[in-house]
Order: sequence, then structure tokens, then C-alpha cells
Amino acid sequence: MRLAILLSLIFVISCKKSEKSLTDSSRTNQSLTTLSSGCSAYPIIDNMPTINTDADSTEVATVLGNQRTNPYTLANMRKAYNNLGFTSVSVNVTNLYVRFLPSSVDQLSILDSTLDEQGIELFDAPMDYDVIQEGDYYQDPSIPDSSITWQYAVVPSSYQAPQGMTYQILAQIHIPADNYTAVETEAERLASIQDSINCSGGGIGVEKTKADATGKDNSQSPTSQKKGQPYTVPQTCDNGYHWDSNLQQCVADGNCPAGYYWETVTQTCIPLQSNPSAPDAQTPAGNITVSDINFGNTPNLRSVRVVAKRWFKVERTYTDNNGNFQFTKHFKHKVKIRVKFKNDYSTIKVFRLTKFWQMLYPVARTIGVFSSDKNNIHYNFYKYNTSVADRGNLYWAAATAINAVQEFRDFASQENFGQPPLHLKIFLTRYAYGSGMTPMWNKRWYSGLPFEVVSTFFVSQIYLPAGAVAAFTYVLKHEVDMAISYKAPYNDDYSSFYSDQLKTTIYHELAHSTHYVKLSENWYATFVGAEINETVVNFFSPSKTPYGDGSNQNDSPIIALGESWAYHIGQYLADKKYGASSVCSGEQGTCYSNGYITGLNSHQIALENFDPTFTSDPFHWIPKGLYYDLMDTRNDIQAIPRYINLDDQVSGYTNQEFFSAFSSSIQTLQSYKQNLLQQNNNIQSAQVLNLFQQYDY
Repeated sequence: MRLAILLSLIFVISCKKSEKSLTDSSRTNQSLTTLSSGCSAYPIIDNMPTINTDADSTEVATVLGNQRTNPYTLANMRKAYNNLGFTSVSVNVTNLYVRFLPSSVDQLSILDSTLDEQGIELFDAPMDYDVIQEGDYYQDPSIPDSSITWQYAVVPSSYQAPQGMTYQILAQIHIPADNYTAVETEAERLASIQDSINCSGGGIGVEKTKADATGKDNSQSPTSQKKGQPYTVPQTCDNGYHWDSNLQQCVADGNCPAGYYWETVTQTCIPLQSNPSAPDAQTPAGNITVSDINFGNTPNLRSVRVVAKRWFKVERTYTDNNGNFQFTKHFKHKVKIRVKFKNDYSTIKVFRLTKFWQMLYPVARTIGVFSSDKNNIHYNFYKYNTSVADRGNLYWAAATAINAVQEFRDFASQENFGQPPLHLKIFLTRYAYGSGMTPMWNKRWYSGLPFEVVSTFFVSQIYLPAGAVAAFTYVLKHEVDMAISYKAPYNDDYSSFYSDQLKTTIYHELAHSTHYVKLSENWYATFVGAEINETVVNFFSPSKTPYGDGSNQNDSPIIALGESWAYHIGQYLADKKYGASSVCSGEQGTCYSNGYITGLNSHQIALENFDPTFTSDPFHWIPKGLYYDLMDTRNDIQAIPRYINLDDQVSGYTNQEFFSAFSSSIQTLQSYKQNLLQQNNNIQSAQVLNLFQQYDY
């Protein structure tokens, strides 16, 4: 559980003010209409600015350019259909472009969750503006920094907004069926949307048709070319269209009528019965990976949400177990691809010291704006070996965490012990040293944080504005299932933080969540309450926080029971994942490397070498090595420098048997010991009792 993460928040006092000022200075205070749309100041890689903000701790604001004419209005779409000869298509309202202004964190949380359940993405910036600079956040200039800004979405035409929330319909829009991408192209042409090479929301680069003094279009148009019988001789077509020799008519570039597909080599429309073998470059697809520092490779990012967006056309999908994603919609021109660290198993979020309401959003990263081959997108989340504050490290930690949840579930199935609950809300923080907490407050009723915890950790020490205390406390009490620090556990040198060290903490905390699922809510409330109490009581004795010294007969027994399981599983699974690729694994003031004990890797050694009599460790009374001693076949009493040699004569117990022996009626290791033996026919009873006794239980 390691609620010491709360203590760590006091370390941010000195950096809070400078971080706030940098954030404020990075965001323009100009109105939207006065922002320049001159994107040429930014170099591009496949239409994405190359400004590397991941190596900087300063949050960057999204900067908008000019507002664009909405190409999806009913009138504009009717004209687009007619221009292309689709006169029989009914142009009805398919969607609404809307915005919300939640008045509280509670309202925003409800809005985000209800829209998400309906498959609707929520955006903090308006969707009909050029984007000059893609940033970490957008705050409407008319809304104070401390308040929740407007939230934008494209919703179904029948959508009903939550009661009591400020809600505006900005436009009734028509989004054509996916096989009508030529209509989208024509609609954008009619709306005069230019495809500026550096504006991520830009149009297609087709010039408007020229009109004479009467206002009529006198240039050759696709309307006159598509209606009636096809021409039999090559014709000159407008920009964005080509004369198709197979169809004998002008066709929008890259688009074909029903029954045909676009063949990129011959640049013609081919009947569907001759399907191309090459992938469709208009449908985004690719692969997402994350750097593994131990293995030195880039494993696939599993089941992470990927969002494609162009103006009001939005689609979401998920990577598979191989990190591959494939959209179904066609995006002929530029499309923005964004990764959101969210799936049915977990949502990865981040603790913030300002704009607390943004903690409700998943960690997300725009990986690019793609205009050419959209079917071969590759992106890797890698770790910056400089400062933990570098924002790229947040994305690396989020990617590592969402994979760790998947791995834990795989291991739990293999080992036949309990699974974590679905829809975990996991908050990351860089304000602690390798610690974590799993209070499960998002899933169980919690009346409030103790006054001592709130005032000590969240108000007095980091000087939160009085008006923000309620919002911050709400997020803690209602949103946090789990919190994980991604700061190196042993020193400030972030380059020393390896993947297995972060995952050890994540596996540890996920082990707690398995108890939440298996045991009663009262049991878990008692467990969390015991650690909160010890955190408060021992605040002025940091070495005893958050577990205490083991002497509290109300708190210590259940802490020893719950934490012993989590420490065991954290180290055990880290070894199962990394084995000989593990690095230094710390316990009782020593960081063990592979081979410290012959034949064992570092995570195994942290368990095998645990000494319950080592009083220099304030938590020696938590039997972290007990379960490993019950299952392994070794007895290293001669090889390990202990204050007392544990004579381990037990072997063969399994994690499945350990987990099955937990019960909501058991709150002490003594009772657990009896249940473990009873459920396993008292196998090795004398040896088991002797081993528990050596651990002082």
C-alpha cells in the first residue's frame, strides 16, 4: 500500500511556484481571433512540428490559429453531394458539434465517464480552429486558469446533455458515410480550408473555383462532369480531381464511386473484384511500442487506446497484443493520431499541483499528424535519462504501467490467483521515491480524508489556494484507486531507474487490488484505515511511515498480513518477468544484484535474504520473505549473512494456495497460518509452524 507517497508531496514545495510561472508564461492570453495562423515558423516532420517538448519539464499550451469555416454544415454538405452528382443522397443531421462547461470536478467526472461509455471522445480545445502548436492542455482565455474550461465533443444527433450542466450546440453537422470521402474533400474545398503544412487541423490544399462578377462559377466543375453520361474523351478537371480513364469521368483524387477502389500505382479506379494486395494508405494503421530499459528492446504497447481525428471526424481503436492498431475509417488528407493510456483494465492519470481538474483526463500524447502513408505509423515511448521531470518520462511511465497491468493479469492466470478489478484508475506521480498506494477510493465509499492528512500533505506544505482544496480532495477521495511513483527509488539519478523497478511497485500495488476483489469491503477499509492511521500518528517519525513500528495491536496485524502478500508478489512477478535481466532490487537497506546469492536473481534475493530480526529495518516485522520460503526448494542458511539463520524446511506451496487461504474473516497472520494449513490438509504442518514462528508469527 505504501501510503508514503503522500509524504513525498512535501518535496514539491520549492518547485511549485517556478513550475506555475513557466506554465502561465507558455500560454497566450490573446483572444482566439487575434492569434496568428502563420504556421510556417515551425519545421515539420510529416506535417508535425518538431518542437521536442518531451525533454522539458514545462507544460506547453496548445496554441490555436484562425477559426475555419465548418465544412460539415448541412448547406455546405448538400452542395458537395450535388457537385459530385450524388443528388439522391439525403443530407440529414448525423451529429451535433457541442461544448460543455462543467461547474465542478464532480460534473466533469460524470461528463467524461458518460461520454466515454458511449464511445465519444472529449476535447479541451475547439475543433474548428487551426492548431499552430499541439500542447499539453488548452485553457479558454475567457475562463480563469483555476476553473474548468470548455469541453468539446461530436455527439449523436439524439444526444441529451446531463441536467444542470452548461451546454451549447455549436452546429448541426452531417458526416458522410465512410465510402463518401470524396464528398468530404469537396465540402472542405467549398469551405476554403487550406492544408497548411504545419497546421494539424488543416484542409486539403484545393483552390476555390473562380467566380465572375455575377457570382457564378465559370470554371469547369465536377458537377458538370459527373452528371449525365460519362465523357468519352480526356477532360481537364479541377484541382483535386483527375480524369479517370476507366470511369471516363472526373474523379476526386484518391476516391472512387461505390464498387471501385483507388489504385495508387496506376492512379485509376479499379473494380472491387480486383482488390489490391497493398494496404489502404487512407486508413491509419501502425504499431506502438515502449522502451524496456532492462531488456534493451521495445516491447509492444498492449490494449492502449488510439484516437484518429480530422476536424469533426473522430474514431477510436485499441492496439492488440502485438501493439498493432488498425482504424476502419478513411482519412484521405491529414489526420491527427493520439494515444490515450486507457482501456477496460485501467486508466493511467497523473497527479497535478495546478489545474487539478485535468487529473481526471487520461495521460495522452499526440504522436503525429500524418498526411502521406497513414498505414505504416510507428511510435515508441522511450525514457529520458536526465530528469524525472522531463515530460517524456511521464509518457514512458504511463506506457510501462498500462503494460504492467496486462502482464500482471497474465501472471495471475498462470499462477491461478486473483485478478485485479476492471477499470482501475491509476495515478502517476514523480513526487515520491518508488512508492505507491492502493486505497481503491474510486470503487468504494470513502467519507473523507482525515483532517491531518489533508492539512499536512495537501494544504500547509504545498500552499494550495483555499478554493482549490475541495477540488483536490475530491479527486483523491473519489478518483484514486492506485497511485504509483515513477521516480527512482534509491537516488535522484533518474538514469538508474529501470523498468523492473517501476514494475515491482506496480505489481505490488496490483496485488493489493486482488485482496479488494476477494475480501470484503469492510476488510479492505480496515486495512487502508490502519495505514492511514499509522501515517498520521508517525508523521513526525518518517522512518515509521506509513506502517508504524509493529506495536499497534489494532493496526499492525492486518498491515503485516496485507503487505507481506503484496511485497512477495511484487518481487516474485518482477523476477518472473525479468529473471537474469533484473537489476538492483532493494530491501532492508541493501540493493541486491544478480548473483549475490548463487543461482538467484536480484528480486529472488530480496525475498530469500529477508531478515525478520534486522531491527535497523523499521518494517522488519512485516514478513516479506515468508511466502517465498514456503514455496522455494532452497535453504540458504549457510550462504546468507543473517543476524539469525532461518531454517527453512518447507517447499512446494504455491501462490494459488497462498491466495486461497485469505479470507474476509482473517486479519492476522496467526489466523492465516491456520487456514493455510487447514486448506492444504496440514501438509508439512510442523515445518510450516516452525517457519512462521521464526518470522515471529
